[in-house]
Amino acid sequence: MGIDKPDDMDEIHAVVGHAVSYLLKSGHSAGVKEIVAFLQQQEAQSVNGQREVYSRAVRIVMATVN
Repeated sequence: MGIDKPDDMDEIHAVVGHAVSYLLKSGHSAGVKEIVAFLQQQEAQSVNGQREVYSRAVRIVMATVN
């Protein structure tokens, strides 16, 4: 996770954890594509500062596969 070290890393971990938890509880796969799609959906529905947290989370998750 060296590409992006935001000050709000706890928030990043929380939204990624929420994404995984939601996907698994819903009976969906929790692969990278599904996590990113969920985070992007949440980002689109968020406002202001929370939107940036989701955006950073997407970048970090995507960096794990690149």
